[in-house]
Amino acid sequence: MSFFQYQARDASGAIHRGVTEALSEQDAVRKLKAGRLFPVRIKAVRSRKKRRVPEEHIIRFFFDLSDLLVAGLPLDRALSLLSSNQTHKRFQRMLQELWESVQAGNDLSGALSNYRDVFGSLSDHMIRAGEASGTLGPILKRLAQYLEQRRAFRQAMISSMIYPVILLVTSAVSVIVLLVYVIPKFAQIFHDLNQKVPFLTQVMVNIGVWLKEFGWLVPIAIAVGWLVGKYLLRRPNTRRFLDKCLFWFPFSRYLILYSELTRFCRTLGTMLESGVPLLRALSLGQELIMNTVLRESISPLHQEIKTGRSMSNFFRSHSAFPARMGTMLRISEEQGNIGVGLLSLSEYFEKELHSTLQRIMTLMEPAVILCTGGLIGLIVMSMYSAIFGINDIKF
Repeated sequence: MSFFQYQARDASGAIHRGVTEALSEQDAVRKLKAGRLFPVRIKAVRSRKKRRVPEEHIIRFFFDLSDLLVAGLPLDRALSLLSSNQTHKRFQRMLQELWESVQAGNDLSGALSNYRDVFGSLSDHMIRAGEASGTLGPILKRLAQYLEQRRAFRQAMISSMIYPVILLVTSAVSVIVLLVYVIPKFAQIFHDLNQKVPFLTQVMVNIGVWLKEFGWLVPIAIAVGWLVGKYLLRRPNTRRFLDKCLFWFPFSRYLILYSELTRFCRTLGTMLESGVPLLRALSLGQELIMNTVLRESISPLHQEIKTGRSMSNFFRSHSAFPARMGTMLRISEEQGNIGVGLLSLSEYFEKELHSTLQRIMTLMEPAVILCTGGLIGLIVMSMYSAIFGINDIKF
């Protein structure tokens, strides 16, 4: 991702200036237009240090600010209290700057606009809707709940992979130790006796020798591959090609589709329930979709909503999306609570994805054990062939 400084006008002609993060200049223009801003001038920024704050501090901040506002405290007083009680120094400085901005006469959304790289565009849209409707306190709580659910979903995905990864790493270390330190001991006996090493043992010895002499190249190759891959993924054409390849395979398409729809439905539903207009919520929801193929599939939805078509008809007419999505949205549209329907869909997709990943991880554990056991068994066979070969040596 790169940063682009822009000057743009909105529908009323007012000028907006700022910095946005995008894959390319064309992507930055697309993002601005999706937010109903029409760029007048845009240029790449060479470097911009990204401010990082742990997500749990941001979630706690929104929860606490919501409680204080609902309790009747003025916004500036609530920000002053939260900044004085903040333990994270960098975040404390940000909250002090927010307090100073509010003291100078800005509203909360205007003060937060300078920290979009920390709080995100979603927070900006929801807080503006809360200020316009006079329900800033409840909307801040809903925003905090959304961020907390998103964080819990991400942590659940990571947690489900921890045990298989530990098992895989432990098995790899065991195999390397056997190949590098144990097998060569048997081969040395044959060399000392000027005898031919058994074929299977010799193969294992050659692998162990290569690992001992050139094994240091493996982590370097992995690091270089990771850096090259990261560079290539910044290029829109490469990213699109990879996303298209992932959509060719049914299994990876299922995982990508359900994870992206979980994020899309939860974001869109949360914003609609907070009072954000549908078209603006759609623009932001599309920006949060990481897979370019899926983003292109959903992009016509914005125009179709503008022309009067329903959201349920759009998803029912595209076979790429689960049939449940169109059915549930149609029921929600008839009942007039499309936001609730989207949140319900996000919970369904999340549960389905989580159960699928759990099954995968459950199958991975015996698969890793079997593969590792087979490899170690092969090494043991090479050791036994060397032991039995010693009995055949003529002294």
